[in-house]
Amino acid sequence: MTEPDPRQVRTRAALHRAVVETVERMPLADVSVAAIARAAGISRDTFYRHATGVADLLASALAERIDAAVDEFATFEGEARERFERGEHQLFAHVSGHRAVYLNAMAPGLAEPVRGMLVGRIEQALVEYLDTHPGVAPIAAGDLSRADHHALYAAYGAAGTVGVIEHWLRSGAAGDADDIARSTLAVSAPWWWAE
Repeated sequence: MTEPDPRQVRTRAALHRAVVETVERMPLADVSVAAIARAAGISRDTFYRHATGVADLLASALAERIDAAVDEFATFEGEARERFERGEHQLFAHVSGHRAVYLNAMAPGLAEPVRGMLVGRIEQALVEYLDTHPGVAPIAAGDLSRADHHALYAAYGAAGTVGVIEHWLRSGAAGDADDIARSTLAVSAPWWWAE
C-alpha cells in the first residue's frame, strides 16, 4: 500500500480543524468555502481537491472523530449489553463534545451529508455486529434473507439513533451522554444483546 502524501495529510488535517472550529462558532449554512480555505491557509482550488463543499468537509471531519468509537464497538469482546452501553455512551459523548458543531449543522434537522454520515457509520457497525452474531436477530416469516433482515434492522436502529440525536439537540441537549444512551437503550429491542 502506498503511503499518503504528507502534504495532503497536513492539508486535510488543516481543513478538518478549520471547518470544525468555524462551524463551532457559526451556522453551517453561513460558512463559505473561501472562509474555510482562508482559515486552513490554502486556496479554494486546493479546498476542492479535498471536498465538494463545506458540509461534505464537515461530515468527513466528524466521521474521522467518530471512527474510534465505531471501531471500539466492532472489536469489543465483553458482554453484548456492555458493548451496546459503551457504544451508545461513546456516540453521545462524541455528539456532546461537539455539541456546538452539531447544533450549528441543524436546519432544523442535521444537514446532509452530516446526517448521512452518522446513519451510515452506525448502520455499518450494526450490520457487522449482526453478521458476526447472526443468531441474535429474529427472522420474520416471508421471503427476506437473513442478510436482508440484518440490513433492515441496522437501518432502523441507525435512523432511530440519529433521530434521537436530532431531538436531543433540538431540545437543548439536556442531560449528559449517559442519560441519553440509557434512554436510547431502554427503547431498543433487547434481542440486540441477547446471546
